[in-house]
Amino acid sequence: MNRQDRKAGPLRLGNILDGVLADCGIDGRISERSLLSAWGEIVGERVARHVQAVDLRDGVLLLAAAHAAWRQEVSLLLPEIVAACNARCGAGTVREVRWARGWTEGAPPATDH
Repeated sequence: MNRQDRKAGPLRLGNILDGVLADCGIDGRISERSLLSAWGEIVGERVARHVQAVDLRDGVLLLAAAHAAWRQEVSLLLPEIVAACNARCGAGTVREVRWARGWTEGAPPATDH
């Protein structure tokens, strides 16, 4: 902080944290995580009970379905889901969707990460 900054008065903590996160290069990952947290709001609770958003990295959204029928159903809705994700989190947040290997109710899906 230079002398000019000190004259302007105190800085908001949120502004300081935003700058630190950006300097560390993790602000994008935090934005990606917000999409995972909001998955149920984006697709609706009915779909979210059967299809999980497992990860989002570099524009690739990884999904896992409890059953092949849900995977097929959601596959038909992917253009709308990608649009809703990008509307909520910013253009280009989701550029591609991939499916994780298997998932049974109550057990976490296997990922390649």
